Amino acid sequence: MSNFFCTNGGRSPCEANCQTPARPCCPCGDDFRRALELLCCPQLRSLIDFNAFAFVSGFYVLGAALDAPPAGTASGDNLSDLSGRYVCGSDSCETITVSGTLNPPVAGSTALDATVTQAALCRLTAVAFDAAADTTETAADNFQSVSQILGQLLRPHRHQDCCSVADALTSAAAVRASTVAAGPLVVANSVILGQIGNILVLANSTDNRFYFICVADIDFLG
Repeated sequence: MSNFFCTNGGRSPCEANCQTPARPCCPCGDDFRRALELLCCPQLRSLIDFNAFAFVSGFYVLGAALDAPPAGTASGDNLSDLSGRYVCGSDSCETITVSGTLNPPVAGSTALDATVTQAALCRLTAVAFDAAADTTETAADNFQSVSQILGQLLRPHRHQDCCSVADALTSAAAVRASTVAAGPLVVANSVILGQIGNILVLANSTDNRFYFICVADIDFLG
């Protein structure tokens, strides 16, 4: 299992054959593509609800509205129920096929009357998605399975000479809980599972929810 996906520049068997040049102004676009394609692999695909996604940018949220931030010590976020859709296998070098309600990044705002079919990978701040519930397994059961698989697939972050935000959050020795604010998204008291390039992967057991967050867009952490 540990050789199936490599986070230090290797390629997943589920990753599209897409060669893209380095883009300093887009630190997370390629890594978002790699992370989302990982979810379409056989080990994970049946465990994910692909109709329960949210795509967060600095200006809009697709597939969820913003709620009040979570209170207390339980894990949680400031998103409503997720209703966005991600289409597996639809990824190009620059975009992914999605659908859902488009909302401004303000709690209590009115959804926009707009039809969305594509998301630009370079503009994403974060992606949230829920574990699936089906006739044989609950969402909580599938959440545990996904957490275990991702924990096996994601190699420990290798620290750089210059300490980064990711270095402050990840450790080769242990997985820790953290609170992260990135753009309009707040994820509280959630477990860090690892990294895929510049993407931080977190898990929230209260909502059976996972997050891919661009490290470059993290504003505050705790």
